[in-house]
Amino acid sequence: MTLKTLIAASLLAFNLAHAAEPLPMSVAVQGNPLGASPACGTGAADPASAAPDTLVRALYEIVSGPAGGRKDWDRMTTLFAPGAIVTPTTHRGEQFLAVPQSQSQFAALNDRLLGQRGFYEREVAQQIASFGHVAHVWSTYETRDRPDGPVRVRGVNAVQLLNDGKRWCILSITWDAELPAHPIPAALDRPGR
Repeated sequence: MTLKTLIAASLLAFNLAHAAEPLPMSVAVQGNPLGASPACGTGAADPASAAPDTLVRALYEIVSGPAGGRKDWDRMTTLFAPGAIVTPTTHRGEQFLAVPQSQSQFAALNDRLLGQRGFYEREVAQQIASFGHVAHVWSTYETRDRPDGPVRVRGVNAVQLLNDGKRWCILSITWDAELPAHPIPAALDRPGR
């Protein structure tokens, strides 16, 4: 029996044995093959982590700011699950590039690419689909060089969230920018556009 098969069988047995009873928030490691640590981490919860919509909007606050301004990357860490992935993307001619990375790698990339110019990103539409402890947010955005400047880029963030019983946190985020070849669909765009 492979390790993968053993883990799957253990999870199935665990779920069947406990299907009728609610699980306590802190389960002993030997009784829970997934471990006992809260999925969203053990640090203090940011108030934005109370709901998916506020959690996603907090990201826009963090990445936005004036040229040379310091971004609150420590706050961003509290909004993500340990091991969460950020996948920056870009279009270069006919190529679409995506590079999954850690939050700290993303912060360094963001500082390098956007640190010396103003960057303001705001949400213009949001759709949330949730089930139990998981949610997916489609968050349509616009970016500008200054808060009242012209729109530079529009696109859609795809955000996967988890609620560990105490708070929501981000498992992964990626995005794609709008191009003439693939405009933002009406279902994800802001009303009245």
